[in-house]
Amino acid sequence: MKYMLEIYLKENIDENITIQPWDGKKKIPLFLLEIYNFYETKILGQHCIIIEILQEAPGIDTIKKHIKVINRTVEQNLVFYYKSISWFRRKSLIQNRVPFVVEDGQMYLPFLGLDLKNILYKQEKKITMFSSSTQLAFLYLLYNGNRTINATELAAVLNTSKMTASRSLNDLYNFGLLTYVICGETKRSKEYKRIGDPEYYNEGSRYLKNPVWKTVYTWKKIENSLVAGLEALSLISMMNPPRNPVIAISKERLSEIEPYLLKDRDRIIDEKLTEIEVWNYDPRILSKENYVDLASLALSLKGINDERIEQALEERLKGEKWYMG
Repeated sequence: MKYMLEIYLKENIDENITIQPWDGKKKIPLFLLEIYNFYETKILGQHCIIIEILQEAPGIDTIKKHIKVINRTVEQNLVFYYKSISWFRRKSLIQNRVPFVVEDGQMYLPFLGLDLKNILYKQEKKITMFSSSTQLAFLYLLYNGNRTINATELAAVLNTSKMTASRSLNDLYNFGLLTYVICGETKRSKEYKRIGDPEYYNEGSRYLKNPVWKTVYTWKKIENSLVAGLEALSLISMMNPPRNPVIAISKERLSEIEPYLLKDRDRIIDEKLTEIEVWNYDPRILSKENYVDLASLALSLKGINDERIEQALEERLKGEKWYMG
């Protein structure tokens, strides 16, 4: 890091720059020394501490906490050094006025009035919601937090194409939710890993949507389905079960059960039928039980304005290490 960064800063900002290991790191808590390397330099006369990220890049909330800890020891400008950075992470760092430099030449040094970038950014369409395939990938990685995965492996797990899996991983990376390393004999394979708990869910949850595409009703027992909705909530909380059973299936199975669906509103109201939630993705991929996964269940019930349901969900979610209410 020291050699490449020093050359770049000399060529583009200050030819007198020299980067040296920082002696003051002896006063830094040990847990930070496991995450970062510390260097010191002067850029245009401004004393700076350059913080090289050694492990998985922390989320913005963690970085802000680390800055507070470091600032108890040193009052100089802190500059974070990244090997690569997503547009989402770049945006969050700038919004929080956290100085950074990137190996490809991007830098944001507000104490010098500098915001440079060596690569062109496309005008990104503002994304307010994950696609169904990206949401499925997000949730799979939520429940498999320690796993490192590539597009081929994810495609096999999610029963989708490699192109779709690759696009989903790239989307999650651009949102700052994944990191990756280049592996393989050809050095072209990307191995992805998500950021830690609870930041992964906390930052990604704002882009999640209700998985239920539509609701239909049937008198027939549907095989290979999962308990869903309020019935699923009753299995994991003290809530009473609803009048009608509720199950979830994927969109792809709708044509299979079409002959057994009822459309007569009076029969639906009067008879004890099975309520079928037709999901945008296959709920069986995420669940290891006979009911749908917890995060998707919470999303499917989000629109119901009932304090009892909200409280039951909140109590259940608080038991998960990835959740931070």
